[in-house]
This record gives sequence, C-alpha cells and structure tokens, in this order.
Amino acid sequence: MNQQRCAATADDPFAGADLEYDEAVFALVSMIPAGKVLSYGDVAELLGSGGPRQVGKAMGGSSEGCWWRVIRSNGTLAQELQQRARVHWENEAIPCTASGVRMKLARWIPTEEEHQRIEKLAGKLPIPKRHPRMI
Repeated sequence: MNQQRCAATADDPFAGADLEYDEAVFALVSMIPAGKVLSYGDVAELLGSGGPRQVGKAMGGSSEGCWWRVIRSNGTLAQELQQRARVHWENEAIPCTASGVRMKLARWIPTEEEHQRIEKLAGKLPIPKRHPRMI
C-alpha cells in the first residue's frame, strides 16, 4: 500500500492542473483521517460530481491509498474486501458491529478549512461534457 496516499499534505500536488475523476477521488480519500470513513456517495457529494458507482469504479481500479475508509452507506464493503478491511478498522479504532462500520459514529465531517480544500480540489475537475440537447 502506498502510505503517501493515506495522508494528505498541506502542499497541493495538483496545483494548477485539471484532475481526472479518479485522481480527485484519491486526493479526497487521502484527506479522510484515520479512524473515520465516508460512503461512496459522500465522496461524490463532496466532489460535486459523479455518484457512488463512479467513486466505486475509481476506487476499484487501485489498491493504493486508504481504500478501507470508503465504504457503502450501510457500513459494509464487498464480501471479498470486508475481512481485509476489518483489520484496518480495528487498527484505527473505527467503531464497528459484526456486520460492518457504525456510520453514524465513524463518518468524517470535514472542518471549514477541510471543506475549502475539498472545494479547491473539486474545482479542478473538468466540467462534464453534455449532449447538445441537454444544454
């Protein structure tokens, strides 16, 4: 696992550059503190783009970063990932039940400063191309 992707830095590694969606997802995931989680939908909402499936697709393409901190809204992960994630959840003292994470206790609520960083990140996503009839 790439530990660098688990810890956001004060520096902006993407300064001045547009981001691909998966890059923005991983940059946001790197901001989630140890002991906290977000749902796939939370990530999409914070980025103001895509949805839970798009976030899941971006996350599924890589085993880098803190993948165990982004889960389904019901506090679970795919069966094949659940047991591997549980080790990380226990190491980070993420509140869990036998079936998964207790979202109400573990969901990350960004501070105002973190929201500003997320907004800067989201602003680096290209505007989605729309069908001419949708404009």
